[in-house]
Parts: sequence; structure tokens; C-alpha cells
Amino acid sequence: MNYGYTEQVGSPLRGRALEELKEFLAQSGLRYAPGIRHTVLIRDAADRIAAAGSLEGDVIKCVAVAPEARGEGLTAAVLTALRRLALEEGRRRLFLYTKPANLAQFEGLGFCEVARGGEAMLMEDRRGGFDAWAASIRSPDARGVCGAAVMNCNPMTRGHLYLIEQAAARCDFLYLLIVSEDRSAVPAADRLAIVEETAGRLPNVSVAGTGPYLISSATFPDYFLKDQSRAGEVWTELDLAVFRRLAEKLGITRRFVGSEPFCPVTDAYNRAMARTLPGWGIELVEMPRLEREGRAVSATAVRELIKAGRWQEIRPLVPEGTWRYFAREENRERVLRRM
Repeated sequence: MNYGYTEQVGSPLRGRALEELKEFLAQSGLRYAPGIRHTVLIRDAADRIAAAGSLEGDVIKCVAVAPEARGEGLTAAVLTALRRLALEEGRRRLFLYTKPANLAQFEGLGFCEVARGGEAMLMEDRRGGFDAWAASIRSPDARGVCGAAVMNCNPMTRGHLYLIEQAAARCDFLYLLIVSEDRSAVPAADRLAIVEETAGRLPNVSVAGTGPYLISSATFPDYFLKDQSRAGEVWTELDLAVFRRLAEKLGITRRFVGSEPFCPVTDAYNRAMARTLPGWGIELVEMPRLEREGRAVSATAVRELIKAGRWQEIRPLVPEGTWRYFAREENRERVLRRM
């Protein structure tokens, strides 16, 4: 630690120290982000916060240095402490979201740009990490026109299977990417396993997780945006920039989505893709959803039946793999606890 400064760690930070941090971040145009697990404060000789940074999972957040303390290496001290805390939890790769204007600062501290979109940029502290991830999901069977679909499948329904089969019929090879974020009612590993069992049988489909790169709008860290109402727009720009880079690596020229009559966030995302992807040489194909008795088959309806204790009624709505999963009481209880 630099002479005259002391380090304080909160896991998480509480009480007066937390209120001090919120005030300190506000002076830098930042907001304290919910979900933070660890926070490192660097205090000066007068016990004032001179620098701060936080960690949620493998994402660094809320890094700030007081104007009068800039140039003294305090950002490096904060990141070193956060890396130590991450290593103690077995995390060996870290990410951060920041403004593109901060590129040079964080590059000097060992971070590399993954992608940028408008007001946001995603960086990681492992050189070549994105390329290694893309290579890990590249299929040796990919050929001809390669398409992609990104789905959550919470849980997988017959509607999802219908869209996958339709997409697979409209390209030579389909990359099916299942959201890896573990924020849904059905755990991420279980969602991926069900989709692999159900859709992996299709001869021209490869199933993989999205890893830490493609994230949901619900967890996009918007604490550094001045206009929080634009968070959805900024997330969309960044997420599409990440997808563009993946498409270049995997040779994807077609992306498939289902029509979205219910969720305005997803509908807005689909419209943004329709405006953006063709300019990058990627065709967007929007397909009508499977309907049953005049209503679209949805994962929301399946979850509502399970929550109401009417899980036997989901059978016409889900493929066999999903049905077997929920036929086990321990799986139903696990999902109910996460709802």
C-alpha cells in the first residue's frame, strides 16, 4: 500500500462505510451497484475515501479515484486487492464494463477490450480470452450457411424446440447458444443439459453456453451511465457488438429469433437487431412462435403452472427432457426456491 494510505475491505460493505462509498461514487458520476459482494476502499491519512472498487462474481464494478489522488497508482492498488479477493474464491478471470474513454487506463492495468457499443465497453484481464472461448464452441461440422440462435430456455418448451427445428431447416449449420448466466428459475447447468439432450440430436445443431460474454439486459451493469433510462439501449449496442465479433469468428451469417408478442424488452432487442445486423452481413430471420389453443407456447406459462403446483399440466407444453426434469420432486423444489 502506498505511504499514507490504508486499505479497508467489506464483504459486503455495510453501515456508515457504505453510505460514504455511495457519496464518493456519486461525485464521480457513478452509482453503487446492487449485488456487489466485495468492496475495497483506499483511505487517506485523514480517513477519507481516496479510491474504491467492488466485485460481483467475476465482474469488477464501481472503480473510482478522488481527483486529488489521481496519478498515485491507487487504481492499481484497488484492482490488485480485488484480484486477491477473486483468487480466494477461485476466480481466475475478471471482467469490467466501462466507458470507451477509459480504454487506455485499464489497458495499462492488464485489461483487454472485448467489444464496445456506444457508451459501454466490455474488457477482460485475460489476453485472448474471447478468442479462446469462441474456439471452444466452434464445431468441426460447421459448413455452408451458418446460423445462430441465442435462447434462455427457462425451461425449454415445445415452442423452443419448434423454433430450433425451424432454424436448423433454414441453414446448413446452427449454433444454438444457451444463456449461461445463472439468474433464472431453472439453474443454468440444468437448462443447458435439457437443451443438449433435446436439440443435440439434430444432425446440424451444436449446443453451447454463452459463457461470460453475452449477458442479459437484467444484469447489465448500468451504474456508470449518466442517463439510466438508456440502459437497455446501451446494453443492446454492446451485446450486439459482442455477437458480431463471435459471428466473425464462427462464420455466422444468419441469426434466428422468435417473434415476441409479450416482452417489450425482447421485442425492442429484436427490432434493434433488424436495424443493425444486416449492415454487418448478418441476416435476421424472425419466426412465428408455436401456438397451442390459440396462445403462444411460453416458458412463462410453464413456470406459472409449476408455481401453482399444477406441474402435471405442463406435459403438452414441454419436450420429454423437460418433463422428466420436473417429474423429479427435488428439481421442482429447487426451481420453486429460485422463483
